[in-house]
Amino acid sequence: MESPDFLELFVSEAREHIDGQGTLLRRARAATLGSDAIHDLFRRAHSIKGMAAAMGFQPMSVLAHAMEDLLHDWRDGPRSPTPESIDLLMRANDCLSAQLDAVVAGIDLPSADGIRDAIRALSPAREDGAVWGNAGAAPGNPGREAAPGWSGGEEVTAPPADRRPRLAIDVAIKQGTPLPGARAMVILKRLEEHGRILDMSPSPRTLPAGHFDGRLRIVLATNVAADRLETLVTGLPDVASCQVSPGAPEKGAAPGAAAAEPAAETGVPRSEAISTIRVATERMDHLLDGIGELILERERLLRAVEPAPGSETGEILEGLGRTVDALRDEVMAMRLMPFSSIVPRLERIVRDVAGRLGKSVELRVRGTEVSLDRSTLEEMIDPLQHILRNSIDHGIEVEEARRAAGKQAQGRIEIELARRDDRVSLVVSDDGRGIDPQTLRQVAAERRLLSREAAMRLSDEEALMLVTLPGFSTATRTTEISGRGVGMDVVRMRVQKLGGNLVIRSEVGVGTRLEMDLPPTVTVTRAFLCRALDGVFAVPVSAVHGTLEIRRESLQTSQGERVLRRGEDLVTVLPLGGVLSGDAAAPFPAAFPALVYHVGQRSYALGVDEILGEGQIVVKPLRHPLELLPQYAGAAVLNDGQIALILDPANLTRTSRPA
Repeated sequence: MESPDFLELFVSEAREHIDGQGTLLRRARAATLGSDAIHDLFRRAHSIKGMAAAMGFQPMSVLAHAMEDLLHDWRDGPRSPTPESIDLLMRANDCLSAQLDAVVAGIDLPSADGIRDAIRALSPAREDGAVWGNAGAAPGNPGREAAPGWSGGEEVTAPPADRRPRLAIDVAIKQGTPLPGARAMVILKRLEEHGRILDMSPSPRTLPAGHFDGRLRIVLATNVAADRLETLVTGLPDVASCQVSPGAPEKGAAPGAAAAEPAAETGVPRSEAISTIRVATERMDHLLDGIGELILERERLLRAVEPAPGSETGEILEGLGRTVDALRDEVMAMRLMPFSSIVPRLERIVRDVAGRLGKSVELRVRGTEVSLDRSTLEEMIDPLQHILRNSIDHGIEVEEARRAAGKQAQGRIEIELARRDDRVSLVVSDDGRGIDPQTLRQVAAERRLLSREAAMRLSDEEALMLVTLPGFSTATRTTEISGRGVGMDVVRMRVQKLGGNLVIRSEVGVGTRLEMDLPPTVTVTRAFLCRALDGVFAVPVSAVHGTLEIRRESLQTSQGERVLRRGEDLVTVLPLGGVLSGDAAAPFPAAFPALVYHVGQRSYALGVDEILGEGQIVVKPLRHPLELLPQYAGAAVLNDGQIALILDPANLTRTSRPA
């Protein structure tokens, strides 16, 4: 825990294994757990155990060890999985995730003694499951070889002799390095990417035990050249020295195998080359920020040079533009993550909350392959957790009430993602009791959030949005899960911050549906630039359905709003300057341009002083207190140095309505 580098690597790899276990265990609920899946679960539990032990996180290591023992019995013993044991492992995996969250937060790890004991009750005591005894033959098991792996402990039948050349690698870790055992395991992990570890000294059980003196000797079967391996290891942090020399042949190898010449560096098979690397997300953020600045500088350069059409300078700048755009697209693609990466966390929330409330709830997720920018995905985790808690606590009825209403005893929550042009549709629905908009109107009036007349004028869709007001709640009881009026306001603010839109639909007795429209990425986008109130504002192109030139005499008045008739449709016309200054009834000039957009089923036109054009902008988040203003989705620095606030048309429309 003293080294941020080790901790970051541990958290990243442990999270990968925990999420992988969660995926396999979820599948086991619907289908028989096959031998390959059991082996994969065993391998992941085994890796978590070793990594956690090396880092000194004993509660995690002990729990993973108990899981490993049970999985060993399933894999090699007489026992087989049962629904109860699968559920127990899912609880254990949830606990591992909670412990890892505590590691990240720097707080004490929650105890898992109860779950550990329950798992051990299902599997007999074993003496051979702790860690590797030694590389080569496993203790007490002649003919069984310790599997190559940086955390050790797994025993598998010895594979056929590896005919690749053997190299002996002697490594010395710098004196005074914190957690030298963890650094040694990182070195083993890197070497595994280039070959198969046949032997090592000291024993892996020494590494996490605190008796490691910082010197390693590893025998590796590999086609990678010795000088390349030496350079690779020497370049790792905290390595004092590394020497690579021909190693002894593996037992059972063909004669002369050790004498084979190492392959030239250029002849390394692709399967032995490094195919992926781990990069800190902060570095990816800095890289994308740099590309955004590069885009702005390119635009400024174009304005400053103004090359003649067909000139050499014009061709160079055009080529520069293509290169920058391709680089931006590549980095944006690197930042995309599938929604499936956060599904395990959401499933844990459902299991935990439903279990505490004594309800049976199933979570179904569709469209998990849809990818969003990492920052968008991270920002949506908390809102989705709030939605799920509210759905289970307030929406899903208890089994008796569901049966009385003619519903299945088990409640259902569905999450569905889909791409819609250049946007992402995220919908969360449940089959619970629903929300009565009339009740919301009454509560809003009773608590003087709105006048009674204003509350009664609200449409059902507008009334349902009242639940997103800070502190608004219809709950008659307060629990540790919900009922304090917090949650849905966080959802609305977070969606707005991302440049998205939230719509709530509900039918009493049938269920509730929350529809969120999100951009897949919030960093670089195209926008209309327009002028109002002597300032420049940006409106994302994805939110605009067209532009109009409007003459004042063509406007009509309907229910206190100024509207424009287009065929059979009525378009509500709003003055941008008036809305931002708090006077939505401000007069229009004789003629003005407008941006057309939709909110739900209604059409709006945002009147501006001038539309300056369309261009690419780099979105910057707003700081407090501007981030609290829902009508703004961010800011952008234009190529002439001006700051343009980015408007969210849907929320701008809502703020224009009087209470």
